Amino acid sequence: MEYFGEYVKSIRLGKEIGLREFCTSLNYDPSRWSKIERGLIDPPIEENLLNRIAYVLGLKLSSPEYKELTDLAFLGRGKIPQDLANNKKYLEKLPLVFRSLRSNDKPTKEQLLKLFDTIKASEESI
Repeated sequence: MEYFGEYVKSIRLGKEIGLREFCTSLNYDPSRWSKIERGLIDPPIEENLLNRIAYVLGLKLSSPEYKELTDLAFLGRGKIPQDLANNKKYLEKLPLVFRSLRSNDKPTKEQLLKLFDTIKASEESI
């Protein structure tokens, strides 16, 4: 799994945006941002800053890349992404996910896919 800082850095470098240029566009301290990219400090989770990061990187807010950016930011802080945290049906399924992952008998790929299907079915019944 890629971490938030690695993810942003890979996109930034892929678009040939230097660290200082990126930080100037964000109005963010380059030294502090470098620590985020190296995973030394927690990623930001403020919507305004995440939106500005997406803009500088050329990501549309409706894109899968933006969703990945925000998911990695929240997970990097040990938090559940806001759209999932607001979904009661998903929250009800989290203990099942945690139990499955903590089990001494680690779930197989097929079991994980079945679990995913169960969770997705909850969405359809909303």
